[in-house]
Amino acid sequence: METLVRKYQQKYRKAREELARWHELQSRLLSHFDNAAAVIERLEVLRNPKHYGGLTCVDGIREALLGQQLETLERTFGIMNDILKQFHSIVLALDKMSKDGSQLSKSGSTPSALQMKIGIKPTLAECMDGLNIIHEIYQSEYLLKSSLISSLTWNSSSSDIAAVRQLLVDQPNISKYEVQQIFDIIFAEEN
Repeated sequence: METLVRKYQQKYRKAREELARWHELQSRLLSHFDNAAAVIERLEVLRNPKHYGGLTCVDGIREALLGQQLETLERTFGIMNDILKQFHSIVLALDKMSKDGSQLSKSGSTPSALQMKIGIKPTLAECMDGLNIIHEIYQSEYLLKSSLISSLTWNSSSSDIAAVRQLLVDQPNISKYEVQQIFDIIFAEEN
């Protein structure tokens, strides 16, 4: 059993690395989201001919500026979609860890062995359940992010943008306390 717990702890170390990558991607996503929001707000201003004042006499200025901003927005959307793909790769890695963890516990463990506790080491059931919970939490958050980013368009209202940004910042499906508690249980002997 002790050997299995060590194998689980290795999986949790890998999971911790993936979650660190998640947090880096979160920062990048928010930065690019803010860039997209700024372009969308500029588009609203640029669509109105009265904002051009004396520049209205320059042929094609409005179309050129709008075109340039739309190109910038499309590039930013592309970057955000690439970041979402990286989030998805993390979710897939967590899924694999969870499935591998389930296989570990099935290899030669009886149902009573799953619940057996030796000292401060976690039970095999705690190890297995923790990986499943972490995967589910981050998968739910990835699905929310995907949905939110796909809802953003060049004609989104500023109130929609603010609501989407707040959801992206809050990451409502990720309970940092719950995730930390899982890691604390798994690495209790190291604390």
